[in-house]
Amino acid sequence: FSGSSLRSTARFPPSTHIRAMGKKSYQNIGKTFRKPKRPFEKERLDSEMKVIGEYGLKNKREVWRVNYALAKIRTAARTLLTLDEKSEQR
Repeated sequence: FSGSSLRSTARFPPSTHIRAMGKKSYQNIGKTFRKPKRPFEKERLDSEMKVIGEYGLKNKREVWRVNYALAKIRTAARTLLTLDEKSEQR
């Protein structure tokens, strides 16, 4: 009994993915939020604090998460609107 045959069958569990340069990624979920590009923009910080106070959110990440979800919906709608009107995907 050799250990090499055992290793070859169970080399990578289903949740791992091979990335460039042979590194493994153990995450099986995608991104849920996106941090702002400019961390100290006064207008954005003030508007985020206003939203947090108004809706009782826990932290800024909750604001970023909703903004990211809306951005994904907007981009999907934009791509769907560029399709032909008689297209089945639209």
